[in-house]
Amino acid sequence: MEPCIMSGLFYEILKHWILGTSVVVLDVPLLFEAKIDWLTRPIIVVWVDDLTQETRLMAQDNSSKEQARNRITSQLPLDVKRARADIVIDNSGSLEQTKSTCQ
Repeated sequence: MEPCIMSGLFYEILKHWILGTSVVVLDVPLLFEAKIDWLTRPIIVVWVDDLTQETRLMAQDNSSKEQARNRITSQLPLDVKRARADIVIDNSGSLEQTKSTCQ
C-alpha cells in the first residue's frame, strides 16, 4: 500500500479512536496483502467461487478472460482470505441469496 494512503488510514483510525467512535468500517480489498489485518477485528471477507469471480469481473469491466484471471491471480486467493476471516459472506449466489445469508 502506498505510504500516503497508509498514513491517511492510520490518521483516520486514530482520529476515530480518540473521538470514541464505537465502530469504524475499513473497506480494504488488499487488507492481507498490505499486512494490515492486525488493525481490525472482526475481519469480514466476501467470498465467491473462482468461476463466478472471473465471470463477474469480466462483466464488470469488460475485460477478457485472460485479463480477469491475471487480476485474480495477482491477489491472495479468496480461499486463503476466507480461512483468515472472522466472518465470511458467501456471495456466489444471487443478490437475494447473499442478503438472506446476512440476516
